[in-house]
Amino acid sequence: MKRIMQEKARMQEVVSQENRSRNAYADRLIEKWSKKRGLSLDGGKFEKIYEANPRKARNLAIILENQEKYLKTLTETQISTAFQGTPQTVIKVLRLGYPNSVRGDIFTEFAMTSMKDTIFKIETIYDKTKRGATAGKAMYESAADRYPSEVERVDVTATATDNFKGTVSPAPIRPYTVRVLLNGFPVANDNGSGVLIGSVLSPSTPSTIVYDGDDAGKYDITFATNLAETDTFTIEYSHNSEVSTLYGEQGKVNVQLVPYDYRAKPYPIGFSWSHMSELLMNDQLGVDGQEVLISAGADELKKALDFQALGLGMQASRWTDAVEFDTDWASAGSDSDFAHTQSVVKALRNASQKTYNALMRGGEATSYVCGPKAATYLTGHKGFVADNSMPAVGAYKFGTLNGIDLYQAPSDIVPTDEIMCVYKNNREEANDSAVTIGSYIPLYQTQTLEYSSFHKETALAFYGDMRINEGKYITKVKLTNLPA
Repeated sequence: MKRIMQEKARMQEVVSQENRSRNAYADRLIEKWSKKRGLSLDGGKFEKIYEANPRKARNLAIILENQEKYLKTLTETQISTAFQGTPQTVIKVLRLGYPNSVRGDIFTEFAMTSMKDTIFKIETIYDKTKRGATAGKAMYESAADRYPSEVERVDVTATATDNFKGTVSPAPIRPYTVRVLLNGFPVANDNGSGVLIGSVLSPSTPSTIVYDGDDAGKYDITFATNLAETDTFTIEYSHNSEVSTLYGEQGKVNVQLVPYDYRAKPYPIGFSWSHMSELLMNDQLGVDGQEVLISAGADELKKALDFQALGLGMQASRWTDAVEFDTDWASAGSDSDFAHTQSVVKALRNASQKTYNALMRGGEATSYVCGPKAATYLTGHKGFVADNSMPAVGAYKFGTLNGIDLYQAPSDIVPTDEIMCVYKNNREEANDSAVTIGSYIPLYQTQTLEYSSFHKETALAFYGDMRINEGKYITKVKLTNLPA
């Protein structure tokens, strides 16, 4: 055990060192980009992002640096043709779009420092299938309580009879550790001499178990009355781990440093506009076309980043059925719609309990992502607090429910009557989330093409990688009988 703990501590130090190095690099970049003028980063604004969300600020600093490195590979002609502006314009689009993205708040996002990057997670894995544990399963995802022990449980098939004979394994057995459980309740114990004593056992026919020797583990148990086929019958005992033949029964865990590899690839998005619209903006409205590009590009970037991640989240949620909540207060026997709405938190909690039952963590969601009608319904809960800090573009935060962040997504992403219950481990070093996103170059734009129809077209691409790490961190609630 001491060696295992030492190995785990060593691996934890490796992960911690990796995180410290990445954070130190990002902190240096935050200082650099805070001094850039004209990017809405000066005047302490970058520091404010850092105070609110250090991880998001560090990610922003790294991807700004990656974007600048990419721009330096282009000529001035390529930049002006492809981006219809200056490198500063491109960086400003990125600066405005990225912090308003919600995917890094709902899930886990990290800034890739190269086209192929790796994050690490320490996992402790069962080495053997013994005493309730399953080989290959993560230790913290199992309810096994006997793995580091000698305690064995052998289920005996109950039939409509009073006498049961057989042999338990492994053996030899330690005296004074044998118990007979009937329907989960202890009804008999051994007396240290191989005889089982209990009021439900036959008083005339002794019930016995052999501790050691050639017949070790052999039992002969007679009940006072016949059992039923519906009864459960278990023999619990401790094997003798000090006997050399049972050394292999000792539980063992493997501490593994699990790498998650990310390879940057493009996520392209195209858009177009008419030459007439461009003329009208410049002539009639006096709007700088470059500023329009900044606004439109930032919004499109934000929407694309969030929708891609939430789409993966919806895929992951299909591991289990949604918990249904009937919003019809009259049929539910409530006094009013308001009174009935307060009960929706029970359905949300029940959905998160599916995660807990499967993984033994995540019993309380860290965020809820709602379809439009579901979002409206939750505003009627007394625990709802509105939050108007984000523009209502794409997926956005609209409030909290009993302190848990609420996000709204369009019905094409999250069905209008559904709520995604999402859990993530918020420790910065955990890398433990349903969906993890690696960002490398957040904005690449193709050359703008102008056609004879007086329309222009271009495309944006995000370079990064996304993957579902632990899909069981996401469950859903479906609201039925919502008003039209």
